[in-house]
Amino acid sequence: MKIGIVLNPASGRRGRRVFWSALRRALEARSADISLRETKGFGDARRHGRELAEDGCDLVLAVGGDGTVGEVAGGILRSRRPRAVFSFIPTGTGCDFARNFAIPREPSKIAEHLLTAPVRSVDAGLLTCENDDGVSCTRHFINIASFGVSGKIVSAVNEARRGRRLPGPMVFFYHSLMQILRYKPCSIRLRLDGEDVYDGPITAVAVANGAWFGGGMKVAPGADVSDGLFDVVIIRGAARLRVLTLMNSIYSGKHVKSPLVSIHRARLVEVWPAGEAAPVDSDGEAPGHIPARFEILPGAVNLLV
Repeated sequence: MKIGIVLNPASGRRGRRVFWSALRRALEARSADISLRETKGFGDARRHGRELAEDGCDLVLAVGGDGTVGEVAGGILRSRRPRAVFSFIPTGTGCDFARNFAIPREPSKIAEHLLTAPVRSVDAGLLTCENDDGVSCTRHFINIASFGVSGKIVSAVNEARRGRRLPGPMVFFYHSLMQILRYKPCSIRLRLDGEDVYDGPITAVAVANGAWFGGGMKVAPGADVSDGLFDVVIIRGAARLRVLTLMNSIYSGKHVKSPLVSIHRARLVEVWPAGEAAPVDSDGEAPGHIPARFEILPGAVNLLV
């Protein structure tokens, strides 16, 4: 079996070298032919994923956080072999996409899993937004894209990446708290499958393929990665104290009972600013801001999990 691996060496903390060495030995002991690429900066994972798919790898494996996972999946989808089999090993700050699946943690069990697990088709999203230069850009995402205070949180987490010592969920919690305290709700116009559904201030809107984001926040409890639909979670604008109270319940998914929250399902999400443009995040990265368009790609990814 030819396995192409895209490794983010900056992902994870103590013990990552020991973990990776043990995993590589376990794969090679099972006669896996490994081609390894390491990332050095933004965009590398997408390029490596595309190249490994086009090189004919039986499996393209992402080792890193949600950003690495989303980029590698996007690279495969943009390749000449978009149906190449994809899998991942979560080692990053958030690792929220992995929460949708039961994934082993020990190197020997991971190796056995990668060589024997079934392949299933899961959905992906295609985001079009404006970057900081005002130029339209597109990228795929596999877990969740969102806009509002969530975009500011992701930017703060990524900027604080170097030298951090806290576990991933605590990093997200801290920056979520800080950004909510500073955030002023922006107003938007939101259209789902051609129908205008909301016009007003928001704290955040999550366009969810998976259920979790933000280091363990169960923002879309009913999301299914294989149903051909986004779960669109609207958190309306409110006073900071109400938002902080809501944040406390989002880890369990109980926030859906709040009158500030509504959930819709759609294949196509379109949003425009009514004033200041809200920042967008996509699988833990910050590609730009609204206006934006989110399109579901049913069954686009052949995922071994």
